[in-house]
Amino acid sequence: MPETVRGKASTVLMLTVVAFAALMDGLDGSIVNVALPKMAEDFGTDTGTIAWVTVIYLAMLAGLLIFFAKAAKNGLIKRVLLFGLILFTASSLFCGISDSFQMLLVFRIVQGAGAAMMGAAVPIVCVRYLPASNLGLGMGVITLGCALGFALGPAVGGIITDIASWHWIFLINVPLGLMIVPLLLKVIPKDEGYSGRLDATGAALLFSAIICGVLAAERAPYTESAVLVLVSASGCALFLAAFIFAELRNTDPLLNLRAFMNWKFNSVLVAYMQSNLVYMGLLYLMPFYMSVCMGFSSSETGLYILISPLLTLLLCVPVSRWSDRTERRAFAVAACSILTVGCVILVSFAGRTDILPLVAVLVCMGLMWALCGGPMASRIIENIKDESREMGSSVMTMFVYLGGTLGTALFAMFFTIGSGSGNISFSDLHPDVFLNGFIFAAAIAAVMSAATAVLSFIVKEPGRPGT
Repeated sequence: MPETVRGKASTVLMLTVVAFAALMDGLDGSIVNVALPKMAEDFGTDTGTIAWVTVIYLAMLAGLLIFFAKAAKNGLIKRVLLFGLILFTASSLFCGISDSFQMLLVFRIVQGAGAAMMGAAVPIVCVRYLPASNLGLGMGVITLGCALGFALGPAVGGIITDIASWHWIFLINVPLGLMIVPLLLKVIPKDEGYSGRLDATGAALLFSAIICGVLAAERAPYTESAVLVLVSASGCALFLAAFIFAELRNTDPLLNLRAFMNWKFNSVLVAYMQSNLVYMGLLYLMPFYMSVCMGFSSSETGLYILISPLLTLLLCVPVSRWSDRTERRAFAVAACSILTVGCVILVSFAGRTDILPLVAVLVCMGLMWALCGGPMASRIIENIKDESREMGSSVMTMFVYLGGTLGTALFAMFFTIGSGSGNISFSDLHPDVFLNGFIFAAAIAAVMSAATAVLSFIVKEPGRPGT
């Protein structure tokens, strides 16, 4: 068993590495969305196609996180974190100098892989190397770093896009990465050597299923892509079936699939994923809406979108503590109901330039995550067998990113279907056509949020009030 770091200075330096890695991970999860309208104009793409800048990054995180978490847990912590940081920093440079949409997507894939490595290793650094007395502090630093990054992303991205160009939202990662690499080499203990076996087959099958499924969903509205959609959907089903078969036969699987035989666990996990799916779908569409219908600049869009994550950041800890003393189910139901109200407001007032309804929607989005983040995550852990709880934590993280991936892809699909815009470039899209697609997607978001509220209500909590 490796020794923990000793001394206040060593702990502070390690927490600095952890904080910056978490901040970079969180920042890139939200900073890009505000710049998507500008990217669509520069590359001459439609709103569905440009979504792949976000989709492919989140898909890499969802598909690779558990694989790298297992590698780090079994003895490769420093290597996973170091290679992840190097990949993330180098790919950020190439994203920033991309002069074509294809080049940008290629390096977003690499950047997503680096982010998956960092996201997988950072919590294990805290668990493995920090003294027990500082473990809570370490996990809090991770949460705060991610939350701050996610909160600052829209505002920072909007300002950078207006002052310079969207390229700089990637380039700002380079100096941060270059500062942290030497510090990481100094303060993270040397790996003790790998023990166990990496389930590369399971990781490859799961990743392939996710990519094929997302591709089929996003391309579905495009008639010229009918063959691609059919092949991708079939590939998703085949890869998923092969993954399940391989994991059930594996003595050291990537995922313990037997945990999914618990319907309560499945229900709360799906509710958790679907909440993020709707949230990220709306977060993807809102910058386009603010640009087309409200006439906002990228800076104004970023500052308004900041309302949601900032509200979540301020309220998530006290709400989570409150939920520990009462029934968590009530918080989950309330969160999804509030998001439903926000979606209804969006549908009712779409196309109007009133600021108040827009602010109300963003407040509803922020309150949703403040109310459901901690309570929903706790419900997942409560509804899983004791020996599988560590796996449950990893699955939760994967499903958050999977929800974000599917949310962006599906809402790009809903928008394209509702608007009938097909391959029309975003810069050539008439406001009325845009509004048709936006209202259609927002209406589906309302239905999905209401369904998630019902799903959350169905599962009672053993040993808690009202059960």
